Amino acid sequence: MRLMAWLYLFDDKRSLLHTLLGFLSAFTLAWGLLILVIFTVYEVREKEAPVATVGDVVEFIIGYIYGLAVVVWLITLGWW
Repeated sequence: MRLMAWLYLFDDKRSLLHTLLGFLSAFTLAWGLLILVIFTVYEVREKEAPVATVGDVVEFIIGYIYGLAVVVWLITLGWW
C-alpha cells in the first residue's frame, strides 16, 4: 500500500524537482514559508487536475520536512 502511494505521488521527473525545491527552501528558514505559499499559489493557477496539484504540493512539503530535519541535525552538530 505504501509503495502504491509513493508511486502515485512521484509520478514524473517534475516530482523530484518539487521535492528538491522543498528541501532547498527549508534552508532559507523563515523565507521557506513564503516560498511554500508562492509555490502553492503557482500550482493552483496551473492548468492541471486538482489531484495533481495536491500531489505537487505534497511533494514539496515532503522535501521541506526532510530539509528541516537536516537543518535541525546540522544545528545539533554545531555546524549551523
